[in-house]
Amino acid sequence: SVVCRFLPWLCALVLGLATPRGIAAKSAASSGDSLAGQYLRARALKDSLLRHDPSSPLPAQQRASFAGLSYFAPDPQYRLIGELSLYGRRQQISVPTNAGTGLSMEKFGRLQAQFQGKAFWLEVYRSLENGELEVFFKDPTNGLQTYGGGRYVPVTELGDGQYLLDFNMSYNPYCAYNPTYV
Repeated sequence: SVVCRFLPWLCALVLGLATPRGIAAKSAASSGDSLAGQYLRARALKDSLLRHDPSSPLPAQQRASFAGLSYFAPDPQYRLIGELSLYGRRQQISVPTNAGTGLSMEKFGRLQAQFQGKAFWLEVYRSLENGELEVFFKDPTNGLQTYGGGRYVPVTELGDGQYLLDFNMSYNPYCAYNPTYV
């Protein structure tokens, strides 16, 4: 079977707005582009790539009728900035996959932020393949409106010890679109 890794930058772009070290997010923000516009354009690109790209995870017979993914409306309250406390002793862990196997990742640190005035923290994992930082999460939408196995959200370094966790940029693994991907 084809293995879905924790996504080189091109795959991450296809799946949900992630870019190498947040370059596109920073340059779009500095150009005065609205956040809502950035989200809408990135989602349109993702849909186009899922439908037209030869390496799309969608089975070939489904691509012609693919009308696009369903998205939640962009909401700036889910764009969070926090601090990342790096672990002094980083552990390699095995993240379970849909095939019952494990994918090696590194427990990298703990992102601390606030949501609606309440402090929280989330584990941040680093890909051993490409160094990208991500948070894996499940919420009450899993299995109903979103992929049952959970979703991923990239963590982008902003500088000065600040990191962006934008749940508007959450994405599904390829196995959500095609069970031959792990």
